[in-house]
Amino acid sequence: MKSILNKVKWGIIGPGKIAHRFADGLKETSSGELIAIASKTKDRLKSFGDDYNINSLLRFETYEEIIQCSKVDAVYISTPHTLHAEWTIKAANKNKHVLCEKPGAINYAETKKVIQAVKSAGVFYMEGLIYRCHPQTVKLLKIIKENNIGKIISIDSSFGFDIGKIDSDSRLFNINLAGGSILDVGLYPISFSRLIAGHIAGKKFLNPYKIEGTATIGETGVDEISYATLYFENNIIANVSTAIRKNMKNSAIIKGTKGSITITNPWVYDKESGFYESLIIVDIEGKQKIIDVKRPEHLFSFEIELASRTIIEKRNEVFSPAMTWDDTLGNIEALDRWRNSIGYKLPQETTLKNN
Repeated sequence: MKSILNKVKWGIIGPGKIAHRFADGLKETSSGELIAIASKTKDRLKSFGDDYNINSLLRFETYEEIIQCSKVDAVYISTPHTLHAEWTIKAANKNKHVLCEKPGAINYAETKKVIQAVKSAGVFYMEGLIYRCHPQTVKLLKIIKENNIGKIISIDSSFGFDIGKIDSDSRLFNINLAGGSILDVGLYPISFSRLIAGHIAGKKFLNPYKIEGTATIGETGVDEISYATLYFENNIIANVSTAIRKNMKNSAIIKGTKGSITITNPWVYDKESGFYESLIIVDIEGKQKIIDVKRPEHLFSFEIELASRTIIEKRNEVFSPAMTWDDTLGNIEALDRWRNSIGYKLPQETTLKNN
């Protein structure tokens, strides 16, 4: 008789900076544990394995070995963007559950193949947008329903930073690795706009019927600073901004005819520590209410606990507002259309559709 899974045994593919934060967050969860790591770089494999006390027999020098390991239940994929789809599909074909760092794939065509693969394999899959798994997002959706700021008119959100000098070796500036701001952090404000517009319409998300974009394309060929306006069927207009060469407010404002809701840190994101501070400020006809949503837990713990619990409960897909499969497909399609509107085409692509 097959034993009941009560703790998910995780392996990591690609032990970069974000994988360290994943491993730190995993320590705080009750339903998962890190047992394996795979890296093509021996020094990184050793240092990461030592940092997290991973058994030497479960430190793999190829990605193929970790997905074939019978001890591993699920993998977290934190490779460069261009490898996400390939290794999600390969892992699914080996009956491994998958939590993949965003973006789940570089475009809609790849994402569709990913969803088809995980659906066919009958495994869990989620694209890792951490803010969608955080209690702040659930609370925000509740606040929107409870507070009458009137008819919602617009959503303004941004996620941008200035990395400093241009480094052609960095994945952020490498067009062959799907670099640029849109695919690295622009997917946050896009997904936020779709979530809020959908929530107001009584749906899990809403896809824009029109996207207009502008951008600064840098010397390495990637978008360094990008803007877009999204138009939704319920007459909401969303303005989104993203950058890897400009510091932005990294906030979100939902405006209505009677007031507004401001989220000072919608992405509950601190790239160094994994901890954060954030406020939700509700302003109705000049009267302000401030809600502190700071939590003591490591930011990644929410995403990992959700993924692990979903796997244990034998469900292959999370519930909204975390990224459902249809939501992931809708989001990447919007990103395709944004890139198409600014003329940013990846070498891996033959065509981009702007439906």
